[in-house]
Amino acid sequence: MSGPAHPEASWSDDQYDAGGRPGNGHSSSSWRAEPPDMYGDPSGRASGRGSDPHDRYPPAAASGSGGDWSGPPDRTMPAPGPSAPDRQVFVPPPDMLPDPGPPDPPGGWGPAPAHIPAPGAPPAHVAGPRPGPMPPVHARPRRQKIDRRRLAVVYDIEGPRVRLGIAWFAGAMVATLVSPFTTALVYAAAAGWAARQIVKAWGSVSWQVDVATGLGAVPVLAALAGPEIAAFALVVVGVVAVGCSLAPDGSRLPSSGGRLAAAGILCLSAVPALAGAAFVLVRTESVVAAVVLLGLVSAYEAGDYIVGSGASNSLEGPLAGITAATLLALPLALILVEPFDAAGVILLAFTAVACPLGQIVASAALPGAGAYAPALRRIDTLLILAPLWAAAAGAF
Repeated sequence: MSGPAHPEASWSDDQYDAGGRPGNGHSSSSWRAEPPDMYGDPSGRASGRGSDPHDRYPPAAASGSGGDWSGPPDRTMPAPGPSAPDRQVFVPPPDMLPDPGPPDPPGGWGPAPAHIPAPGAPPAHVAGPRPGPMPPVHARPRRQKIDRRRLAVVYDIEGPRVRLGIAWFAGAMVATLVSPFTTALVYAAAAGWAARQIVKAWGSVSWQVDVATGLGAVPVLAALAGPEIAAFALVVVGVVAVGCSLAPDGSRLPSSGGRLAAAGILCLSAVPALAGAAFVLVRTESVVAAVVLLGLVSAYEAGDYIVGSGASNSLEGPLAGITAATLLALPLALILVEPFDAAGVILLAFTAVACPLGQIVASAALPGAGAYAPALRRIDTLLILAPLWAAAAGAF
């Protein structure tokens, strides 16, 4: 700190008593401070007074003459001269502090590596025991979404579905009325395309998708020769499916069960083939029974789609389809139209149950009920009802 701000500053003796303690303020003796340059060098050599601490006080006071001041006070005055400036410390805000990183694990990070390779250099081999396996992380398993409509029908309402349905009914009816051969062609195309869509929906190899098209169509065409040939064709479908899965690139998955999965998926080609072959057998036996069968399944599909596509649950559509099919079949059963003349009215009950069961079987053949398979949905009501109808008509 610098000296007194005013060179005329005075020190009063009445502030201290004879013992150096603060006085009562009644003494009038005082001394007047001299300018700092009168003392010369702070070391005392200029004035000849040495380094005596009393040199900081006036000479008269230090010698005991010129006043009644008997000694220095207990509190000494600071030495003249500039003082060190105050040090300023910068404290950054929390958002400017570096990221401390993750907290240390309970057991510590372990010993530091003995050698750290330079950037770009291959890692050097470090002798020592290999680290053990990482402890299992007890993460909460992700809950899978449950598909509550796994076997229910998902109605596709995009596009001209009603017009396509009417076109399919008209084409199938004309082919059925013409001959068994035209019937076999129409349903072989539908079964082959449905088999292709099933295998493709499961994500099989592309060439197996092409093979599935033939596997679905061949049993339908073989039904023209009789039920025995149709059954043999279905056995051939299974053999070919296994042979395709044993091909070098026939495995669907890289695991050990990949070939078994590929064979099982190709065997699903027999599902639509069974429906088409059974319908051809009915047409070969009786044109009337085939026309009645086509009319019943078409009535069921119409009621199911019209009501079920806008329903809030999966039961309203099948119930509406059963009602429509029953209303059409009841008068035919009363007048004993084929095959009701041989099977009786009891066939109505089987008809009502078989149509929705065929839809469930079709959904089970797909990886999901909403998988893209419109060709399969055209003939899914025949999967259970067509073999039952063929048996009632005496086709086998």
